[in-house]
Amino acid sequence: MLRFLFFFMYFVLLVLLNFPTLAASMEDELVVADQKGQQRAIMEASGADHGLAYRIRWVEFDAAAPLLQALAAGAVDTGIAGDGPFLFAWGGGLPLRAAYVIPPRGGGHTTAVVVADGSTIRSPTELSGKRIATGRGSIGHLLLLRLIETGAIPSPAPQVVFLQPAQAKAALDTGRVDAWSTWEPYVSLETVGHHGHVVIDATGLLPNNSFFVANDFALSHKQRLLKDFYRRESDAYGWAQAHQEQYAHILAQQTGLPEKVALSVAQQMTASLTPVTEAVMKAEKTTLELYRQAGLITTSHPLSDAFDESVVAP
Repeated sequence: MLRFLFFFMYFVLLVLLNFPTLAASMEDELVVADQKGQQRAIMEASGADHGLAYRIRWVEFDAAAPLLQALAAGAVDTGIAGDGPFLFAWGGGLPLRAAYVIPPRGGGHTTAVVVADGSTIRSPTELSGKRIATGRGSIGHLLLLRLIETGAIPSPAPQVVFLQPAQAKAALDTGRVDAWSTWEPYVSLETVGHHGHVVIDATGLLPNNSFFVANDFALSHKQRLLKDFYRRESDAYGWAQAHQEQYAHILAQQTGLPEKVALSVAQQMTASLTPVTEAVMKAEKTTLELYRQAGLITTSHPLSDAFDESVVAP
């Protein structure tokens, strides 16, 4: 018993002695969630990461849903997600808020229903009753809800098969699904890289914004780092708009995407990073209502609670 007490007190002493170091370490590192390497590539290609006074640790995800779950769990501090999956997660009670918006450069072209090379499906009316892959709560899911709501896809409604991107791609390639409702870089990967085609995209149907999202802990305890990181990403996006080929080359190197696919992604995705405005929140009411009408979220919190203005760089 005495030996146990001795070792316990020794352990407590070590923790107390090292607490300032542990706290400093937390303050000196920002853990950033990325999707298919796009944010890391844009920052490194632009040189916006030069002169950092803290460490950025990048964590890779293939879709927004697991990224947002990791954010909510505190495994990462911030990351990028489309408006659909972000509001789906926030509406489900996850402790997340959006700080900056990345409006779509090419309207709604970054989200689309695509089919494989050789498919005879050419219009959304032909998607009626078909099997369509997408991620639950994703921007692709949101697009399908909108197409059904507007009657662009008539009855009978398609059979939605919830799959992560890699599984959805495999299902499309093998004919286990007829179409895939997805987002960039997967739209370009299927159409530019594998000769599939777009049946319909989100132009005029959805806001199609993306957001830099952070969890409540990071917003409270790492605000200085978040402000600096968002400022650097804003600079990087400005650089990428004028240097799309250079950005695409780095993106291809880091992710393994073919150069022509990476260039298509760069042309579609590089836009201006801006603070969230009243106009953005007004547009996103459509997104929230679509999920509510589908019975996927039941939150009664005002939409303004989903956004945070404290880290907007001066």
